[in-house]
Amino acid sequence: MEYVLLAALAAGWIAAYLLIKYVFRIEFKGVKLYPLGFIVRSERSVEIFDKAVAKAPSLIKVASDLGIALGFGMMAFAVYVLSKNLGTYLFAPSQVGPQNIVIPLVVGVTIRLEHLPYMLVALGIVLVTHEGMHGVIARLEGIKLKSTGLFLFYLFPGGFVEPDEEELRRASSRVKARIAAGGSLANLAVGILVILLMAGIFIPSEAGLVVLETDGSVKGIEVNDVIYSVNGVPVNRNTLYQNISASDSLVIQTSRGTQTYKLKQPINMPLAWILRSLGITRIDYYFPARIRFGSPQTEYAVYRVFWWTQLIAVNVAVFNMLPIYFLDGNMLVISLLESKLKNEKALSAISYGLTALCLFLIVANMGFTFKTFGLVRI
Repeated sequence: MEYVLLAALAAGWIAAYLLIKYVFRIEFKGVKLYPLGFIVRSERSVEIFDKAVAKAPSLIKVASDLGIALGFGMMAFAVYVLSKNLGTYLFAPSQVGPQNIVIPLVVGVTIRLEHLPYMLVALGIVLVTHEGMHGVIARLEGIKLKSTGLFLFYLFPGGFVEPDEEELRRASSRVKARIAAGGSLANLAVGILVILLMAGIFIPSEAGLVVLETDGSVKGIEVNDVIYSVNGVPVNRNTLYQNISASDSLVIQTSRGTQTYKLKQPINMPLAWILRSLGITRIDYYFPARIRFGSPQTEYAVYRVFWWTQLIAVNVAVFNMLPIYFLDGNMLVISLLESKLKNEKALSAISYGLTALCLFLIVANMGFTFKTFGLVRI
């Protein structure tokens, strides 16, 4: 079903593009249409960056220098984690577990379609702040921005800044390093802020389970309902595999009220098995808000937005600092090396060598993940 929806969305994108472009021949100022997306460019939005710089130039400069140090720290951390993880697959396979899984985030393949709304919000926040920080630091250093903009490709939003290439090329190594590390610095700050907000808003212990999927046979419980207890036993990760004994009936407290199920014979089995026998096939943990601000379903949706935002923000911050040719980590390394090493061929060789090494680590980890666990979906 997910693949049908994704294909239908792609077909809709292409149909809309053909109608607007060739049938109605409509043109939008500052908007470039593509078969599966569009780009919105604006030169006036540069003023926003200039205003931000004018308010706190010293703070931004200090933060951008801190970003360089954190950038190299995240780069070393990423290489270490990928290397150590690969070593576990190769030399200690008996210790391999879910903590060693490395997968690309591909909606409909490794990511279930139900996560898409939360991911889109998270990606929007992460990418806009990432590119925004690049733009702020560039303006701080006096580098002209040709334009800024937003884009949507198929399902995925993003942002970009377009500096004057000649001015950027002439900039000092430190300026280039500041700009390169700025995006990941913003992502790391967003990730930490969201984690702190989650700790402040939500109680860090589960108060139940959210039903994500059923086989259609369960009655009285629907997708997105929260299950609080079964026969008086609170439902959480500690009790999920605890044996529940019942002779006549099961009494389940949910967000829709109390549901009672008559038993044909006495049971004594783990709570997870009981839920599965009722037709509940997939669940997630429910973390309630400290102060109620809506239904349990609303709280769960907000929690998932926060969870995906911190996950994507921190991972993009770290992954982006890998010294891979098309990532900011490469610009960070090369910008500092070029002040010591004037040979362009040597710089290119270093750049391609680091890119090959990092791509090998990523692909190898993904390959062993697939070999060990098969196609992992979250």
